Amino acid sequence: MKVSFLLCAYNEEQTIEETLRSILSQTVKPDEVIVVNDGSTDRTAEILRRFENECVVVHLQENTGNKARAQMIGLRYVTGDLVAFTDADTRLDPKFLENGLPYFLDPLVGGVSGQVLSEKKNWLTSVRQMQYMIGQSLYKRGMHELDCIMVIPGAAGIVRRELFSASFDTVTEDMDMTLRINELGHKIVYAPDAKAYTNDPSDLGSYVRQITRWYAGYFQNIKKHFGFAPLRIRAQMIIPFVEIFLTLSGWLMLLVTLLLSMNPIFLSVLIFDIVAIESFVIYGAIRLSRKDLLAQLPTYFFVRTIDTYVWLKCLIKELVFGKRELRWLRADRT
Repeated sequence: MKVSFLLCAYNEEQTIEETLRSILSQTVKPDEVIVVNDGSTDRTAEILRRFENECVVVHLQENTGNKARAQMIGLRYVTGDLVAFTDADTRLDPKFLENGLPYFLDPLVGGVSGQVLSEKKNWLTSVRQMQYMIGQSLYKRGMHELDCIMVIPGAAGIVRRELFSASFDTVTEDMDMTLRINELGHKIVYAPDAKAYTNDPSDLGSYVRQITRWYAGYFQNIKKHFGFAPLRIRAQMIIPFVEIFLTLSGWLMLLVTLLLSMNPIFLSVLIFDIVAIESFVIYGAIRLSRKDLLAQLPTYFFVRTIDTYVWLKCLIKELVFGKRELRWLRADRT
């Protein structure tokens, strides 16, 4: 099967060269690499000119304002049977394609979700790595076994060419495409050895903008796909509601516990939540040799409170008031 790599970039002068070199140095070489410069105003275009002998570079005069639009323009140049993709702020493991492509020997597999890891910068990216560990090593492995993966991440994915699509009416094009692939009856698999190291937001303002887009897109996709998705996917869509309820309950239990002079029932539930998360993070930190995760473990619960607030805000805005967030809320680069 012929493999095409599709990459879209907007003002990524700090990371685009490393990203491209990680694509071009794969142990299994892609047959072609298509890069869409989405109207960048920094040095991205200048850097991309160095790669024009190795890649098909498409320069857009104006920014499309939405990654999905840039992807659909780039798709016109794709000739492969499979489309691999990542973000322009991400470094791929050299064996990303080698470890991800074999799953397509199964004709029922429509897409492969790789594993995303966070580049270590500061306390916030350490927390994000903890989130990735829980979300992928625990939840996504379970979704793989139950055949209910909802998101092939934009930073680490491979999809059959005929199934690749990019919708403009949500701000999470990766989730939108993944749900559509599920609806068409194809399997989505998780390939933990197909790794991608991404530059996550390293300040709270950028972090909040990023998760606002993620959560808004999540609710937009629920409204768009819930009535068409297979039952196993609908069940998966409900889980985040349960998680947020548990988070809110945890804080409520803490308050009630204090008011009830450390009632053992409430205290035991709260302790179980904390110990379960801490145990998993400690295990992951040892496997990844990431001592920074252990040092920042208490801040995970602080950031989880921010996540809960933004999640509830997006829920009210998107589902209650129907005010759709279609701006591409982009994190700053540091």
